[in-house]
Amino acid sequence: MLSSPLTRSEDEFESTHLLREVSTPELEKHRAVFEYFDDGQLGDHGIRSLKANHGYQGAWRSKSRYIAFAILSFVCVSYYFWTILFAVCESPECVHAASEILYNLDPDYANIDPCTNFDQYVCGGWRERHDMRPDQGSIFAGTLMAEASQTRLRHLLESSDPPDEPNFAKLKAAYDSCMDEKKITKRGSEPLEKLLASIEQIYSTDRPSVQGSATNLTDVILFLMESGVDALVAPYVGPDDRAPDTIAIFVNPLREIGLPAREYYNDTKTVTEYTTVLEEVLDKFVSSDAKQKLSDVVAFEGKLADVTPDTQSQEDVTKSYNPHSIEETRTMLPQISIPDILSALAPSDFKTDRLILGSPSYMKSLSTILNETSRDTIQLFLKWKIVQAYSDYVEDAKIQPLREFNNKMAGKDPKATEERWRKCIRSLDSDLGWILSRFYVLDAFSEESKKLGDKIVSDIKERFVYTLGETKWMSAEVRDLGIKKVGNIVQKIGYPTKSPNVMDPGDVENYYKDLDISSDSFFDNALAAAKFEVHREWSKLGKPTNRDEWDMTASTVNAYYNPPGNEIVFPAGIMQPPTFYGPSAPLYLAYGAFGAVSGHELSHAFDSTGRHYDETGNYTDWWDEKTVEGFEERAQCFVDQYSEFTVPGKDSEPLHVNGRLTLGENIADAGGIGAAFHAWKKREEASPDPLLPGLSKFTKEQLFFISYANWWCGKSTLEAAREAIYNDPHAPKPARILGTMANAREFKEAFNCPTKKPVCKLW
Repeated sequence: MLSSPLTRSEDEFESTHLLREVSTPELEKHRAVFEYFDDGQLGDHGIRSLKANHGYQGAWRSKSRYIAFAILSFVCVSYYFWTILFAVCESPECVHAASEILYNLDPDYANIDPCTNFDQYVCGGWRERHDMRPDQGSIFAGTLMAEASQTRLRHLLESSDPPDEPNFAKLKAAYDSCMDEKKITKRGSEPLEKLLASIEQIYSTDRPSVQGSATNLTDVILFLMESGVDALVAPYVGPDDRAPDTIAIFVNPLREIGLPAREYYNDTKTVTEYTTVLEEVLDKFVSSDAKQKLSDVVAFEGKLADVTPDTQSQEDVTKSYNPHSIEETRTMLPQISIPDILSALAPSDFKTDRLILGSPSYMKSLSTILNETSRDTIQLFLKWKIVQAYSDYVEDAKIQPLREFNNKMAGKDPKATEERWRKCIRSLDSDLGWILSRFYVLDAFSEESKKLGDKIVSDIKERFVYTLGETKWMSAEVRDLGIKKVGNIVQKIGYPTKSPNVMDPGDVENYYKDLDISSDSFFDNALAAAKFEVHREWSKLGKPTNRDEWDMTASTVNAYYNPPGNEIVFPAGIMQPPTFYGPSAPLYLAYGAFGAVSGHELSHAFDSTGRHYDETGNYTDWWDEKTVEGFEERAQCFVDQYSEFTVPGKDSEPLHVNGRLTLGENIADAGGIGAAFHAWKKREEASPDPLLPGLSKFTKEQLFFISYANWWCGKSTLEAAREAIYNDPHAPKPARILGTMANAREFKEAFNCPTKKPVCKLW
C-alpha cells in the first residue's frame, strides 16, 4: 500500500495507479523509486531520514520533496504514455514475426517506392532467401507453411509414443506402406498392369460380338470411378444449388483431359512432345496390334478439348448449373447410362429423375465423338487415364518418361523426385485425412488460437455489415438481404467437431471403419481409399445435406467459402505463421494476414459467383436490376485492371491474366483487405498494440499491409506461371499484392502515396 504523508490529488492517485498497472522491465526501476519515496523513506543523499521536518530546513526539505515528487510523477506518467504509444513487443512471437518481416523486405527497400512496387518492397528479400527445390515449380509463403506442417506430421508418425493406438495404427500402416520403397520397387508396374487388364476385360476390343463404342462403356466408366479416375465425364454428388439441403447428382466435363489445360492442345510443340511420351509409355503396356493406334489417343483428346468449356465457363454457375431429367440426359449421351451408375453406387431405395449437367453441349458433342471413334482408341484412352492417375503409386522405369514430362509441364526439373516422406504425407492427407487432422490439431493448434480466430472472423463480419449498409449502388432491399446473409454465414475455425469430431478418437475411428489399410501394399491402399470415398459420397443420396462436414482437412493451408452452405471455413493449417502468430502477437499482424484471408472468404459471398446465392445458400436471382448494374459496372473495372498483368508466355510473348476468370478472387482480395483493416482499427482504438522490435520506422498501419503482403510472397518458373494463367481462378501472387494495394485507399494513406483514390472499388 502507498502510505505517503503527502496529500495527493485525484489525478496524482490515478497516475500512480496507472503506473502500478504497467509491468515492464523498464518501469520496474521507476516503480521502486516512486514507492520508496512515497513511503517517506527517501531523504537527503538517498539515506533514510528519521528527523522531524520543522523550521526553515523542514520547509525547504518539504518543498524540495514536493518538487522532486512532481518531477518524478511527470516523468513516470510521461513514460507510461510513451510506452503505450511506442511500446515494443518482445515476446517470442513478436521477435519471430519481426525477424521474418526484416528478412522478407528487399535489402534495398529504402530506395523502393512502396506505392508503385510493394511486391518487391516487401518480398524482395523473401525471393532471395528462398530457393525452389528441383521438384517445385512454384512456391509462396503458404508452401513453406504446408511444408512446416508436413515436417511436424512426419515427426508424429515416426514417434514411438502415439496418442491413441487404433487410429494411429491405421495411419502408421498406410505411412509405412508408402515409405517401403524397396517393396514398391520390387512390385514394379505389376499392380498397374492388373488395373489395365481389368480395363481390357470390361471394355473388350477383341470379341466379335462387341460392336460400336457404347457396349460396356458404362461398366468401364463405373470401374474407373471406383478407382478414383474420371474419364470422358466427371459424375459426383453434392448439395443442389437450387435446394441446398438436398443432395443432387452432377455430371461435368473433364477438368483435365490429358494435358494440364485444354489450351495446350493448340500448341503444336507441346502436343508433339506429349504424343511421343504417350507412345513411349503405353507401348510397354499394350499389345503389338494396339501400338499402331497410340497416336490416335492424342487426336481423340484434342477433339474432347475442342468441345470442353473453358475454365471460366466451368467456374460460372450461371453456365454450369443445368438441371435435366435422366431421360433427357440419355438422349444427349446414350452411350453412358446414368441409371446403371446409380444402381451400382446409390442406396437401393434412392429414386430420382433429375441431375445437373455442367455442359449439355459437351454431352451432345461427346456422343458424336464417341460414335466417330473406334473402340480400340477409346480403350487406349481409358488405359492412359489409369496410367496417368496411378503413375505416382509405382516405381518402374516404364513410367519415367511420363514423370519427366509432367515435371517439365509443371516447371520442375524433369529428373526431380519429391522426397518420399513428403509424398507419403500428402497421400495420408488424401486417404486418411481426418485421422491425420486429429494428430495435427492435438500437436499444433491451441484453444486460444481458435478463440482468437473466431473473434477476428466475427469482427470482420461486423465490419462487412457496416460496409453493406453504406453501399449506395445496392438497393435498400438488397442491402437488407445482404446484411441478413452475412448474419447467417456460419464460421468454422480450426477443425470439425462433427462428421467426424476430430477431437473424439472413437468418432474418427468409426468414420474409417469400412476402409481396410495394409502395411504391405501402397498401391492397394490407394485403390481401397478411392473406392471407400466414392461409396461414402454416393451413399449420401436421399439424405439431407450434412452441413457439419468440411471439404478441407485440418492441416490444409487454405480456406474457403461454400455458397450452398453459406459458410466460411478456416482449417488450423492456415492459422500458423506468417498468417497467424498467435494470441500474444500484435493484432495488426493477425488482422493483416489471417484477417484479410477471412475477409476474402467472406467477400466471396458477394462476388461474381456468391452474389447468386441468398442467405440460405439457395441459387436464386435475389439482386434487382439496379444492384446488378451497379455491380457489373464496378466489376468491369477489376476485369480491365487485372487483365493488364502479364507473365512471360510462349517465346517470351506476354501472357495476360484472364481478368474475367480471376474476377471473383480479385473482388474478394479487395473486399477482404478493407474489412480486415477497419476491423483491426476498431480493436486498436480500444486496446493499442505494441510495435515490433527492429521495425520502429514502420507505423502499425504500414505493418498491417506488410503482414498482408508477406502471405503472398512467392516465386514461380515460367512453365508453372503459364499453366496457372490457363487453369487458376487466382491472379499470380505479385498481382494479388500490387492489384490489391492499388485498390486500397487505406494502404495509400498509410504509405503517404501521392494518389489516394483506389483504381477499382466495389465496397
